[in-house]
Amino acid sequence: MLLLIGIAVGTHGLGLLSPPVLSFLDPAMPVALVAIGVLIGLRARPRRADPRLLAAAQAQPLLTAALVFGGILFIAPGWGASAALPYWFLALVLAVSAASSSADYLLPIVLGGLALAMLREPSPAGALLLALQACGIAVVIAAAGWLLLTRSRSDTEQRVFAIAFLLLLGGASDYLGLSALFSGLVAGVLLEYAGGPARDYVRRDVLHVQHPLLVLVLVVTGARVEVTYAWLGLGAAYLALATAGRYAGGWIGERMAAADPRRDAVVPLLAPGLLGIAFALNVLRAAGPDAAPALAVVAFGAIGAEILMPLVRPVEARA
Repeated sequence: MLLLIGIAVGTHGLGLLSPPVLSFLDPAMPVALVAIGVLIGLRARPRRADPRLLAAAQAQPLLTAALVFGGILFIAPGWGASAALPYWFLALVLAVSAASSSADYLLPIVLGGLALAMLREPSPAGALLLALQACGIAVVIAAAGWLLLTRSRSDTEQRVFAIAFLLLLGGASDYLGLSALFSGLVAGVLLEYAGGPARDYVRRDVLHVQHPLLVLVLVVTGARVEVTYAWLGLGAAYLALATAGRYAGGWIGERMAAADPRRDAVVPLLAPGLLGIAFALNVLRAAGPDAAPALAVVAFGAIGAEILMPLVRPVEARA
């Protein structure tokens, strides 16, 4: 619904969110993306589990990403719509976005960070080095934030330092054109393992602003979507590939874990995937207007998943 509202009031609708207004809102986007990554990082403490269960948990996102990447790479060149970005990168962005709708968010965020690094450094070694450098910057900022928050004495100081931490982390990621989600994840994991009051202050303040930021991300995404028949069609193909990958990956994961299929997965199989939308918006900010088709396809796929979800849930309940 928020995506549709964004489309309705955006540049292709009523024009309330015109390009000047969107440019005014742009500085808040990296902060919102970093906040999402930090929240996921703060919940990323690993639990002891059977290696078979850990492998089973990765089956769904990996198979979904592989199926979407191969399918989009095959059909996109002949779809009748030219992409300014290389088709392999478009397919990679859509694959990561589709995998982000799974229960395990960590792997898609890491893959997304590497994908954006590959846009800057085509060679695998260069991309990996760039991703490690981004990781190092996030660690330094998180350590500085932890020290400041640990020594803060009043609620006002704590909130100022926590928001400044998000602003600095988001600004650095945006300036470098790298993944704000990945930087936020690294910072969140570091704070989670460091522990202490600083972790609790950041969690409290990020949770306090998460809902307005998520609404902002979805509405701005909708306002930036370019509504064309070519990308609507590719969005439908993306939804079909992602759905098939999730069901196939879920089936394989259940067999690997020898689990009862009725013992539910953490998220619905057709979850719209807020993280995928956030990643596509992150790509748009890093790659510029050339990445607008990727954002449009992910948004159309999310809307289609939301429409299909009421139809699929009864079937899943009877399975």
